[in-house]
Amino acid sequence: MKRTVLLALLCALAPLVAHAIDPAALDDPLQQQRYEGLIHELRCLQCTGENIADTPAQFAVDIRRQVREMIQGGSSNAEIRQYMVDRYGEIILLRPRPVWLWLIPGLMLIVGAVVAVRIVRQRRQLLATDTSEPGDEESA
Repeated sequence: MKRTVLLALLCALAPLVAHAIDPAALDDPLQQQRYEGLIHELRCLQCTGENIADTPAQFAVDIRRQVREMIQGGSSNAEIRQYMVDRYGEIILLRPRPVWLWLIPGLMLIVGAVVAVRIVRQRRQLLATDTSEPGDEESA
């Protein structure tokens, strides 16, 4: 009975021991809101598919510190995003900008459809001009 009570007590208190990944907060609530939004938009390049807000990796810690300093320095969100893209590439953004990369699948689909239509038309023309009997090439 004592073990069950002790285990229940430990389970109840376990969340209190857990600490936030980024306990530092900015003084201005508006700046804190901007900071929170930005760190949820940037990808951790060490982790797979995680934003820098949710990972304790050293890379994410450094990027969060950089974002915090840039916000305190008066940089706009667009300037901070552009700085990160210039430094790390488009991969740092969880939602990449709609650039040529998003257009490639559509362009490839169009090119494939054009090639398929041309092949079908050429085969139709060959069939229309073909006067040989179906068994002629087998006997030769």
